[in-house]
Amino acid sequence: MKTAIRNHAAAALLLFPLAAAVVATPAHAQQYRVAAAQPAISSLALNSSSGLAPGAVLRLQVYATPGARQASVALGDSGIRVIVREQSPGNYLGTYTVRRGDRLDPRQPMTARATYGERIVTSQVSYPPSFQALAMGGPATGPAIERFVMNPRGRIEPGRELRFRLVGVPGADAWLDIPGVIRGIDLAETRPGVYEGTYTVRRRDDVNAFARAVATLRAGNQRSIARVEIRGGDDVGQGPARDILAPSISDVTPGDGVRVDDHGRVHVFARLGDEGSGVDPATVRLRIDGRDVTGAARISAEEVRFRDDLPNGRHTAELEVRDRAGNAARKAWSFDVVDNGGNRDGRRS
Repeated sequence: MKTAIRNHAAAALLLFPLAAAVVATPAHAQQYRVAAAQPAISSLALNSSSGLAPGAVLRLQVYATPGARQASVALGDSGIRVIVREQSPGNYLGTYTVRRGDRLDPRQPMTARATYGERIVTSQVSYPPSFQALAMGGPATGPAIERFVMNPRGRIEPGRELRFRLVGVPGADAWLDIPGVIRGIDLAETRPGVYEGTYTVRRRDDVNAFARAVATLRAGNQRSIARVEIRGGDDVGQGPARDILAPSISDVTPGDGVRVDDHGRVHVFARLGDEGSGVDPATVRLRIDGRDVTGAARISAEEVRFRDDLPNGRHTAELEVRDRAGNAARKAWSFDVVDNGGNRDGRRS
């Protein structure tokens, strides 16, 4: 693998065929349809904004025979079943926002399920190794990785070039994935056992995702995975890192894509966090449908609460916050206010 960016790099965090005995590597992980008797489930794609962390939005896409009476994806044994609805013939979509109390184990397979009349069709698919490393931090067996570090050379912000370095066995193939941002960035072997690459932050990127970057080192049929360490100096091991990570925004309520039936009275909530200098409450800005409602919200360093009467229809919330080191975070999501008590997609069954 010597290309700068692998094919399908920004398509999805996870994209892989169903019922595969061995998960394909990023260079070959392409979605395809499986020839099978009808009705059938042919493939599943999962895209996450932030791995399996609380507040991450999981977007699931299932390709199956058109006309299913009901379709869903069960996330292992977590008890979470995400409803996917047919948006176009054979294309079923659904979303789920990870909650703080969820217990999602990527070692357990996901199960896609579709109902056609009296017939129920199911298929299972496993999370790829890189996603397991994101959730658990556990390396896979294979060629040794001594360390994998990122040097941002300052605050992570649009236009900043990030430098990545992996140290491991020489003569292997190495690449990195940044969840929700990009996949398959090539790490070139600049000298024996040292693999390096760069990435320039774009304006639309989630700056929190870079702390969850994962590198893969492959030698022959074996591979190992390592999560990134963030270093503040120009060289590996040079002093402690500065506060360069943005605050976190999680547990948003109503969740993205949720339908709310509360007679128009909507409670907007978000949890704030920062592991460095701490959230600066004075920098919090909340907008509903483009209207600044910060002055009417209850704000602290840990959470934001707002309550208002909203008419039926689609509404958008946008939240911005900075920590005391000046690192910024932004989250936008939408929800629907209804008056018929409709079910919410993605809630537990």
